[in-house]
Amino acid sequence: MTREVVDRLRAEASREDYASMTRLARALYETGLGPREVLRDCYGVAFPEEVFVLVDGGLWRLDLRARFTNQPWQLALPPDRGGPAAVPNSMAATEQRLLAEDPDLIPLVRVPAAAFGKEDRIVCYRLGELRAGRSTVFRLFETSDADEALCCGESLLEILHDEHANAVRRLEEQQRKPSNWGAGSVDDEEVEQAYESLERVRDLQREAAGRQGD
Repeated sequence: MTREVVDRLRAEASREDYASMTRLARALYETGLGPREVLRDCYGVAFPEEVFVLVDGGLWRLDLRARFTNQPWQLALPPDRGGPAAVPNSMAATEQRLLAEDPDLIPLVRVPAAAFGKEDRIVCYRLGELRAGRSTVFRLFETSDADEALCCGESLLEILHDEHANAVRRLEEQQRKPSNWGAGSVDDEEVEQAYESLERVRDLQREAAGRQGD
């Protein structure tokens, strides 16, 4: 991969065009760069260590209570690990809408509604915060305008931890109710699985904290 080709792909790349971003990412990987350097080149900022902990953990195999976006996650997956995917997933439309409304936002995950009647939430980084070395995250309902994004935590893993802890609490409360029987009832296996997912997030938090201390 020549410098001229990489420079051309860099000039052509736009977050509004997923294919152009994946072409640049693949070219950068071919030059020998790793995921951290590739994301820095693609976005012009350093991403928090939690991003790479999640990618190294398997991302879509982690069974977390979240649906990951295409950017930046696919760009952080080297070709020898199956990335970046040629075709974006169904999150693409939401990503592009928010990008058009506020280019400073980087959508990360869709978190499912916690209760009936509530909307799913989108959790994002901001480029400005990343430039300042902060992993602050912002959230808004999926159908909300970008200007409704509110600060919701210091990191994505913090939000994922809170979501899983709340899921455990809700399941335990439901299991204790006298009405918890028959079809659709919460059983011990479901609660145990929720605890396992919570512990998985805690492991990721410990991993991220350990890497930052290196």
